[in-house]
Amino acid sequence: MKKALFLALALMMGLSGCHNHQSDYCTVKGTVKGLKNKTLLVLQDEFNFYKDFDATLVKDGTFEFHPPVTAPTHVYLYSEDGQQLKDFFLEPGTIIVDVDANNKNDDEVLNTTGTISNDTRKRIYELKENGNLEEADALWQEVISAEQTGVMALYYAAHLSKSSIQSLDILDRLTPELAAKPSIPSLREKLTQRCKTEPAPEGSGPNYFIDMTYPDADGNPISLSSVVSNPENRYIVLDFWATWCGSCVEEIPMLREVYAKYHEKGVEIYSVAENSDVDYWKTYIKENGMTWINVCDDEPGNGSKAWNDYALHGIPTLLVIEGQTGVIVARDRDLEKILSALLP
Repeated sequence: MKKALFLALALMMGLSGCHNHQSDYCTVKGTVKGLKNKTLLVLQDEFNFYKDFDATLVKDGTFEFHPPVTAPTHVYLYSEDGQQLKDFFLEPGTIIVDVDANNKNDDEVLNTTGTISNDTRKRIYELKENGNLEEADALWQEVISAEQTGVMALYYAAHLSKSSIQSLDILDRLTPELAAKPSIPSLREKLTQRCKTEPAPEGSGPNYFIDMTYPDADGNPISLSSVVSNPENRYIVLDFWATWCGSCVEEIPMLREVYAKYHEKGVEIYSVAENSDVDYWKTYIKENGMTWINVCDDEPGNGSKAWNDYALHGIPTLLVIEGQTGVIVARDRDLEKILSALLP
């Protein structure tokens, strides 16, 4: 999601603010730390291909937008240097967003409030943080169970659902305004492809891994099929990650633990790094004790065949594949739970 600075400046000069209708009225405002006065801030609409559609400047540690809201959406707030500061639901009302650009642990959910969707998301997050996972999931299910589903359900379908079949059902029930969002057809296409790389629904035939071949740190090409067909491997963890991905890096200690615990039981890891800086990747895997199979895709994103084959929306993404058969048994990040059930 690269910045389009000239477009952002044009938006600042050309947008007239919210529609006059009260139902469309929207204000986004808050405080900001760690950014200089007159730093440009831009809002991007996820469901319009991350298009810049409003911009403003930091003024004395505060900022304020008055974006037009023809339909609720999910947006990202960026600074002019491309730093992602927050994400939240944009909808009629006054949204309070407090930003600390210097704090990487700044909680974007708890510090974004003021409208129904953002307050509900905050409540779900608080429930999860307090260990009330069933209650949090029940609240999500309530959100997505409406006959016609809204922006929170669309966000859930795009980011959180573990079932692409469920996500496609949500897309079928979107409000007309959300269904008209420009990126919905491409999201539907991606979810349809992703269905092929998830465990198959009960009663249908199995889904199988899609092969790929990438070089390891020594330049030797290693195919996923060669790892799956190795009789020593009962299960293969297919791991999509990158050195620049904070969430991916946070999972490396978990992968080390899983490998140490389950490798002798027949588990192999095939990690595909989405890194254009191959030299840095080579150094990184060595320094971080990633002793399993590591290969690098140096053309990450939409240009990558593996990225498209597995319909990756983001990383980290983890799959578990059965050795020999090649059947996909899980697409989930909770490896300990999955492997402990498969290999008690």
